[in-house]
Amino acid sequence: MSSQDTTQAATAASASEQEPLLGRPGDVAQGEDVNLLYNFVAGTAPLAQVGGLVLVALVWAAVFTHRILIPFSLHPLLNSLAILFALEAILVLQPTHTADQKRKGTYVHAGFVILAALCFYGALAAILVHKKRAGMSHFESPHAILGVIIYSVLLIQAFIGFTQYFVPDLYGGVDNAKAVYKYHRLSGYLLLTLFLVNVILASLTPYGGRVLNLKPWGLALVSVLTVAGVFPRIKKQKIRIF
Repeated sequence: MSSQDTTQAATAASASEQEPLLGRPGDVAQGEDVNLLYNFVAGTAPLAQVGGLVLVALVWAAVFTHRILIPFSLHPLLNSLAILFALEAILVLQPTHTADQKRKGTYVHAGFVILAALCFYGALAAILVHKKRAGMSHFESPHAILGVIIYSVLLIQAFIGFTQYFVPDLYGGVDNAKAVYKYHRLSGYLLLTLFLVNVILASLTPYGGRVLNLKPWGLALVSVLTVAGVFPRIKKQKIRIF
């Protein structure tokens, strides 16, 4: 072995010894022969899973330990479940890097997105029906205003995500469609953040705070856990715009 090879080997060994336990930001990648399911727990993903599951548990426990109001109670139940599905959609696709992994990951990603969309718009329908029956006005709180923005952006996000992959001719071909991927990824992370912010805002509404007794600090904590599990796995080169 040459002196140059020896130096490179020593440098690599040193870097490996100094490697953080959970890896560097963006380092998580699916192994060649590793099952797609591993992506749900790879790297910092367990933090996100804990955050997402505890979020659902907190909301569902709060709803089912109080008087059930149909259809209104469906709003927090379905929204919290939708956030969990959206989280899984992100986690499964992040570590993929080979063509086969990306193909399989995209189908699973799309499945979770469909589930999330069904829950989100089911939740929207529930609150609209409830307010119409009760003669209540809309857009009275920051939670409601941000919710409308989220539901609107989500439609665009889902449409672009589907057509990019399955109907690339709409963008003038596969290469043009791929050029839009980074914006879809970036807006996905932004939407996840907005989902979590709006859950915290829900705890500041009369129903969320006074009736369900949801604590802003508790929801903020699980939101931080979720973000801490997702964001370190982001591959910056895939969302670089400039």
